[in-house]
Amino acid sequence: MPRPRHLLLALLLALAAAQTARAAGNEQRDEAVFDFYVKGFRVGLLVFAGVQSGDYYAVNGRFATAGLASLIKTIRYDATVHGTVSGDTYRPDAYELTTHRGKRQTVQTIGFRNGTPQAPVENPPHAPDPEAVNPATQTGAVDALTAIYATLRKLPEDKACQGTLTIYDGVRRATLTLWPADGPKGVLACGGEYRRVAGYSKEDMAEPVFPFRMSYAPTRSGEVEVSEIDMSSIYGRASLKRR
Repeated sequence: MPRPRHLLLALLLALAAAQTARAAGNEQRDEAVFDFYVKGFRVGLLVFAGVQSGDYYAVNGRFATAGLASLIKTIRYDATVHGTVSGDTYRPDAYELTTHRGKRQTVQTIGFRNGTPQAPVENPPHAPDPEAVNPATQTGAVDALTAIYATLRKLPEDKACQGTLTIYDGVRRATLTLWPADGPKGVLACGGEYRRVAGYSKEDMAEPVFPFRMSYAPTRSGEVEVSEIDMSSIYGRASLKRR
């Protein structure tokens, strides 16, 4: 019998493939399961599955508390996005994030028009965040799931460790930047940083930069994929490790 995580990945891939059904061209599928650790303790699980066909892409993802953290508080985030891609440039069309906190559920939807995010729609609605950036000024930004997919998907080795992504989450603006770094012998590695830019509180901006280091492993198809990320987080030293 397939393990639960394999069933989840199959479902996510099926959903992503359905969103790209009208696209033409070679289809590439990516799937990944990462365990999230803080100070050596497993506290979360990140799963995503994406399909790229022609100039269309679609991704489904989930992050949920796990291990000791799930005994204290259960939180799950389910997200979907689809859009177009040209070279290394992703342009989302529609993004949806469903947050589960116990029995409470909230849904955030962001549409994009010509590369510019529209005002997010919240269900149930809530008062606007006074720190929120104006979405009309965020042209070229991508959602968090697109950023995860673009960073963690398999790719040719000469495409690794490159570029900067601007991320808009419906309230805040941040940047994700990668650059080549020295790794252990035989291991491809990148340096990087996640930087808070705008829409954050004064307290949050007291610590605006979170550095990280990514290690890659070769795939059977001759490409590379991220195997581990060591990072600084609001909770201390943390890591993502691919299963």
